Amino acid sequence: MKKLWIGLAVAVLVVAAGAYWVNKSASGIPGFYVWKAVAGEPRAAEKVPLNGIDLYYEIYGEGSPVIVLHGGTAFIESMHYQIRTLSAEHQVIAVDSRGHGRSSEPEGALHYADMAGDVTALMDHLDIAKADIVGWSDGGIIGLLLAIHKPDRVGKLVAIGSNYDPGGTEGDLSGLSADSEAFAAVRGFYERLAEDPDHWPVFFKKVITMWQTEPSITEAELKATETPVLVMAGEFDSIKPAHTEKMAALLPNGKLHIVPEGTHYIPLQDPEAVNAAMLAFLSE
Repeated sequence: MKKLWIGLAVAVLVVAAGAYWVNKSASGIPGFYVWKAVAGEPRAAEKVPLNGIDLYYEIYGEGSPVIVLHGGTAFIESMHYQIRTLSAEHQVIAVDSRGHGRSSEPEGALHYADMAGDVTALMDHLDIAKADIVGWSDGGIIGLLLAIHKPDRVGKLVAIGSNYDPGGTEGDLSGLSADSEAFAAVRGFYERLAEDPDHWPVFFKKVITMWQTEPSITEAELKATETPVLVMAGEFDSIKPAHTEKMAALLPNGKLHIVPEGTHYIPLQDPEAVNAAMLAFLSE
């Protein structure tokens, strides 16, 4: 009998270790699905026709509203650490940007301004007058555009790894390929979530074109933005450090926070540091 119990204990440990490894290797997303099932979240999840597309969103928790926006080529799940943390005290509205995740893709090019318009349209649909925004990369750019052009709709903004013009990014984007191993994870999610899984190369090209030509936020616009903004980035982010520092300095109510040893992927790689800074800023 003792050997049986030892065998069962070893089996449980092996299964647990395997589950931990799978969860870790998938950036914690499997654990997010387990949490959703246990916590009974999200409270709402639907596609709504807005601005000529079907925009997908999910709502978690209760309290003052916070809109969570993912990065380019990504999806709601990539912000799961922030969603789970924020939902303890806030109503979290997580959005798949147009063309991304479960949201439909419009004909023609993708533009940040249209994505910002989708967010305000969704706020109108949900009868949300004003909300804080937490955006990573492209999500932070969308947040900046809202703070500039719709300041009455934004309380505070957390912009993580975001740029205000194309010159702020490191490297040559023209060399990126839809089949690149660097995009294997997001490609896999796209193929599982999108209405047309085979459309990935077309979608990817649209995103790269947007990265190469946008955003075009001017220094004058940043200087005139009164919204409190936490400009966060990793120490080794793919957004140029000087660009990040300048953006924070130009914003009248900008605050700079650099995560030591962090890369562009800090929301997934170092969620403890990101979430601590995020919560402290939003509660100020």
